[in-house]
Amino acid sequence: MNETQNSKTDRRRRRPALSCVSCRRSKIRCDRNLPCGACVRSKHKTCVYEPQGPTRQSDISSVTVGPLQPTDGVSSIDTETTVSSGTSGPAHAHHVDGPHEDHSTHSLTGSTPVDSTSSQIQGPSFDVRSLLDRIRELERRLEEHTERPSGPRSVPRTFNTTTEPVVATYPSYLAGELHTMNKSVMSKTRYLGQSHWMNQIGNFKSVLDIFDRNIRDKKSEPIVVLINKAKAMARTIKAQRTPQLSPKFGNNIPPREIADKLVDGYLRTLESVIRVLHVPSFKKEYENFWLSPESADLTFVILLQLVMAIGSAIYDENFTLRTSAVQWVYEAQCWLISPVPKTRLTLSGLQVMILLCLAQEATSVGPDLVWIPVGQLMRTAIFMGLHRDPKKLPKMNRLRVEMRRRLWNTILELALQTSVDSGGPPQIYPEEYDTCAPSNYDDDQLTDEDDGPANFNPPQRFTDTSMALALRTTFSARLAIVRSLNDVGAQNTYDETIRLHGQLSTAYKSLSQYLQRFTSTDRQPTGFQRRFVDFLVRRYSMSLHLPYFGPAMSEPAYAFSRKNVIEMAAKLWSTVFPSAAVNPRPHRPPPNDTGQTQAGEDDLARFTLCAGGLFRSILSQASMVIGLELQFQLQEDDGLGLPTPRMDLLNRLRDSASWMFHRILIGETNIKGYMFTAGLLAQAEALMNGLKGAELEETIVRAGSEAVRECFEVLKQRLESKVDDTTTTPDAQFNFDTMMAMDEDWEYDGSMQNVLFDFTSIESVLGVTPDTGGMMAPPDFSQWQ
Repeated sequence: MNETQNSKTDRRRRRPALSCVSCRRSKIRCDRNLPCGACVRSKHKTCVYEPQGPTRQSDISSVTVGPLQPTDGVSSIDTETTVSSGTSGPAHAHHVDGPHEDHSTHSLTGSTPVDSTSSQIQGPSFDVRSLLDRIRELERRLEEHTERPSGPRSVPRTFNTTTEPVVATYPSYLAGELHTMNKSVMSKTRYLGQSHWMNQIGNFKSVLDIFDRNIRDKKSEPIVVLINKAKAMARTIKAQRTPQLSPKFGNNIPPREIADKLVDGYLRTLESVIRVLHVPSFKKEYENFWLSPESADLTFVILLQLVMAIGSAIYDENFTLRTSAVQWVYEAQCWLISPVPKTRLTLSGLQVMILLCLAQEATSVGPDLVWIPVGQLMRTAIFMGLHRDPKKLPKMNRLRVEMRRRLWNTILELALQTSVDSGGPPQIYPEEYDTCAPSNYDDDQLTDEDDGPANFNPPQRFTDTSMALALRTTFSARLAIVRSLNDVGAQNTYDETIRLHGQLSTAYKSLSQYLQRFTSTDRQPTGFQRRFVDFLVRRYSMSLHLPYFGPAMSEPAYAFSRKNVIEMAAKLWSTVFPSAAVNPRPHRPPPNDTGQTQAGEDDLARFTLCAGGLFRSILSQASMVIGLELQFQLQEDDGLGLPTPRMDLLNRLRDSASWMFHRILIGETNIKGYMFTAGLLAQAEALMNGLKGAELEETIVRAGSEAVRECFEVLKQRLESKVDDTTTTPDAQFNFDTMMAMDEDWEYDGSMQNVLFDFTSIESVLGVTPDTGGMMAPPDFSQWQ
């Protein structure tokens, strides 16, 4: 009889008890919460559930866990009679050391079990502390599991961190010592983050070693002689461009006809995307200036000169106003550092500071150091309260409200762009500012007397602010990318890179959809506006994947990054020069060809030919990527015939060599970028012809030597045409024929270590030298070199 009763009891107990003890005893429905609704209504002091039978150790991995970290409610509980309110379902205590198996899967978030089997009831009591310990244990194990790399997509950015030292020094006979660290490179006194182009220079070690070896073995000594002569001539040419500073600013204003073209050039290009001025107010002051130039406000004179300095970069294909533009930039710098700095704490002062940063890039006056004054610009704006929305400040008219928003929006954009160029952290923290984006107003809708109700334009109406708002839609995605690249504490995996890529792709689609609204309206974005915005945004996608571009050549897991970098580089080049993929410019145009047919009236192409900063660095980086991809494509081709590359990439590389030479024709004085690109192009063409070993090296060195000779002749002609100029400084008045005959004084020695490649700045390899040499004292402008 007793055996029969025990058998019935066992059969009943195979069904798990899901209701609480009180509801089971009262035989009422239990909602299985903790505490359950019935116990709350009946004011029971305790609402407990009977524990289920033991479970297997292997079942731990099948438990579905909610948060990755313990919630405050769970982690703070130390009593045995209370449980966190964040747990919405019944908590079950499991014992991993029991002999029985339990195939049930329970959710710690309160969901009901999906499957249950019978187990022996261990006792009527319920140990809350053991349940909390179990939760902590499961969350700890889950955290360990998620942090453990599970495949190639979880590889961190710092490759081979277990085998390489924290700081690796790579000595070079030509370049000196380069110190590579996690996500950065340090050369001499400059710390360059991961977005800086120098982090990719190691991928070109094979080409650099060829030049290095030939110089060290004195096989290419004529190259050293020509380069040193070119450096001497470059210093003379830059000395001729050094402005003669005067205590009175504004003495170098061009005639009205030229000034109108310079102002219009700025207003139709950069101002239409990166808003700085209130155009009607500026034009009104501009007209007043020509009525009485002597009585014009000094702040406006400096502002006008900076506007003209930017416009001079696209005035003509030859940048004939370069010397005047450099002088205008110097005068603005001198004005900003003059005494009584508090007088600069105005909106006009901020406009001058913004335009100075843009003008430094347009005229190549220290373009790789603009990130430093942008930091001062941001702190000045914060000191003036531009980081707070005008609604939270004392009442002001609509014009002032919108100008403050526009300027803050522009400062954020400059901080982000210069962060990518310099490799420095963006130092932009959204939680520290609450200024709204500019409103969709045309400039003529904003006046000083307008204090009435706002007359907002619909989003589908194109206004003077639409392009700035379109660029703003991608700001958060681009900021996340720059932080992942340049922030010291960012430790991202490849999964994070793919996630950021998805965010940027989504933002770019939103940007495209935003601009598509205006296709059917009377007023639409100009060709420059569309291409310039596309030029700015696409670079972030290339920069994001560049850290994986080199490793992708040997690691298939990064094939997506390799494909993305190449496609972005090709699109960036085609954005500026659409016909380059099919019809590149001649590789070695004659010296009197300045590329007028290619640039024509194309403002964006003229900026990339004449200006520095991002206009040069983006295309230069794209050129390096294309050259490296061609090298690997040709080396990976294992066909029976000669290797065949992508012809569109080869044409773009040919076009890039011509582009760099055109920059020298226009006024650049550094010839190393053209020499390096000519070497990359010669390597690609030699690999196409099946050359290897010594023949390949000889072809690369010969191409580099020919490029140096070409550029040397260009600089020689330019110096000869100006050697008798009365504005030449005394240092430049030396015997030109004597310098040309100094071959015996150019014997190679240890002092020529950095003759070919000095990696301290972008112009060293990419072929640009700021026109700031030969500084005059006083004042000392060395901080802007």
